[in-house]
Amino acid sequence: MVSPVHVSRRSLIQALALAPLAAPAIIGRAHAADPIRIGISGPMTGQFAQNGQWMKNGVAIAVKQVNDKGGIKGRMIDVRIADDLGPNPTAAANAVTKLATQDEVVALVGPHYTPGILPNVPLLGKYKIPALTGATGPVVTQQGSPWVFRVRLNDAIGADLLVKYVTEDLQWKKIGLGYVNTAFGQSGIAVVKASLAKRNVEPVLVQAHTDATKDYTSQILAFQQAGVDGIIVWTDDQPAGLIAKQSKTLGVKFGIAGNTAFSQPIFLGLAGEGADGCMAIGEFVKDNPDQRVQAWKKLYAAAYPGDEPELYATVYHDAARLIIAAMERADAISGEAIQKTLTEIRDFQGIVTRYGWTDNGDMTHSGIITRVAGGKPEIVKVITS
Repeated sequence: MVSPVHVSRRSLIQALALAPLAAPAIIGRAHAADPIRIGISGPMTGQFAQNGQWMKNGVAIAVKQVNDKGGIKGRMIDVRIADDLGPNPTAAANAVTKLATQDEVVALVGPHYTPGILPNVPLLGKYKIPALTGATGPVVTQQGSPWVFRVRLNDAIGADLLVKYVTEDLQWKKIGLGYVNTAFGQSGIAVVKASLAKRNVEPVLVQAHTDATKDYTSQILAFQQAGVDGIIVWTDDQPAGLIAKQSKTLGVKFGIAGNTAFSQPIFLGLAGEGADGCMAIGEFVKDNPDQRVQAWKKLYAAAYPGDEPELYATVYHDAARLIIAAMERADAISGEAIQKTLTEIRDFQGIVTRYGWTDNGDMTHSGIITRVAGGKPEIVKVITS
């Protein structure tokens, strides 16, 4: 809400536009001097705060690089941050509303989680602000919004690739399913079920959990009693880590595969030795010998000594670079102009992948199967949809 004494930059420019004679010169100087504001909507506090910190780190490096070279058309980029608490629909809607109406950003990085981006789909259209999100739930781009750009692999593609791998390469016949009971987990596991069905595989057991669940003993033992060859789990980083750790403690022999969470640092830290052997469909491995990845590791380490880049810092660094590229190519610095230019991007080389817009808003079209060995995810197979 705008306070009675607050005059926004947009309102000031509108007022100046009505003034005669000297107004055009004044407006020109104001535009040249004003920073360009872009926003980050991510979890900055609470259970998912580490992921928000990685988002900030990746964006900050991209912004510093362009500001050090003089900014965009003579204007520096100013990053505004709002805490959306992760998969929290209400907090995410409040965060984006603040960034749009108070901070007046022209583009957004995030929200990161599927439950966070969904309530914002109509708001992004209302405020005419493009958002580059890492939310992977198929339901996100099924909304058909021209303002949502997904910079990670759609679970509609990733889940199918993972099922193909465990049923064909690993020859799993009896498969159990687990998922976090949110829009993200529900839409992801729906794709897994559909992918199994087209291969004539019926899951032997399906179990849901929440992000707050800490003890998975009963669920793990139920999978064991069902005699599964392996389980496919669609969940967040913390549940993934606890499931793998407790499975190791209980001595189960079945395989564990899942979404990107089963390759992330939080998962690895929580799971400990239980992480070894776990497989995931993802997009980034920091030990990938690819020259771009290794150069990025050095750049990140120089900015954050003692830390290493992981998927979220890297993909949101790419997202910020996409916004910057769109602003450099656009005729004007506005949400509408940036949105239009993003839809014209067909082949942008990032660190994670090559990005190219498609009609539904997906910009990522390849993934990798990883398997943890010695506490580190290793690339098993690279797959392009």
